[in-house]
Amino acid sequence: MALLTDADKKNIQHIWAKLFENPEENVTIVSSQYRLFKDYPETKAYFKTIPTEGNLQEDPLVRFHGRRVMVALNQVVENLDNWKQACRILDRLADKHKNVHQVPAVNFQSMFQVILSVCKDLLGNEFSTDVSLSWEKLFGLLSEQINASYVSTSKS
Repeated sequence: MALLTDADKKNIQHIWAKLFENPEENVTIVSSQYRLFKDYPETKAYFKTIPTEGNLQEDPLVRFHGRRVMVALNQVVENLDNWKQACRILDRLADKHKNVHQVPAVNFQSMFQVILSVCKDLLGNEFSTDVSLSWEKLFGLLSEQINASYVSTSKS
């Protein structure tokens, strides 16, 4: 897959500035976690200590995990011009999810789809076709790296 163009990076950074604004209270965090459980109920099995039912919007553990997802994504967005560093971030994330949590790599793609859906819902016309394509390209690159990390840790 091709690397991101300057226009892609600009689209991603513009939207990310809105999504990551005030991360402690950001509705994107809880909306994404809730949507993951709703749209991909099989993912609930991997959340042993986080509630998957009930009033998820108010649950501090759901918020905590959602914020961790957003912080990790923020680290990647901050390193769009330093792809090697972004890959190191993703490698650590993949290693932990594979070896500690036993989460299949496909669950990352599920989360990426959820984030795209939440962005479209929350941002409406601002999340234009061009912006959406930039984010899809980014998530494709992230998926490639995560999948490669899963494979390389299998050979260890």
